[in-house]
Amino acid sequence: MTVEYVKVQEVASALNASYDSVSHVYTVYGLPIQEASFQAHTDYANTYANAIVGFDLETSDPRYAWARLIALNLACLRILVTASGGILQGAFDYRLGDLFITKAAVSMDVFRGAVQKFAEELAKAMANFSLVALGAEASEASEVPTYRGGIFNP
Repeated sequence: MTVEYVKVQEVASALNASYDSVSHVYTVYGLPIQEASFQAHTDYANTYANAIVGFDLETSDPRYAWARLIALNLACLRILVTASGGILQGAFDYRLGDLFITKAAVSMDVFRGAVQKFAEELAKAMANFSLVALGAEASEASEVPTYRGGIFNP
């Protein structure tokens, strides 16, 4: 069984995305992305986190929170890159009804900053996930048998 670390609603909330229930489209930074795409990226992020963990984590496991952050940050990153078309050069444009809007470089910098933030948070979550596991192994050090005899002399 695959653990579902994050849901679409949590990803949308993290991105501050608005949702149009009629057209089934989310809007992130003024850029539209289909609901099916949101779900696909969330599913991918959950699968990715499960592949890293290698088994089902219980919510009481200290690594659960880090696996959840891995899935959330990865889903957000993938959605932002998809929404932007994968490139951010110059201004980026979108339509609002009949109004055609060109976002200036300032907006592009905010968007780039968001992508960078999610990338940094993903790297931290990945590092902390592995550190928690190493810490758990080190806590068992007292259970490892050690030699208590005299000093060896060659």
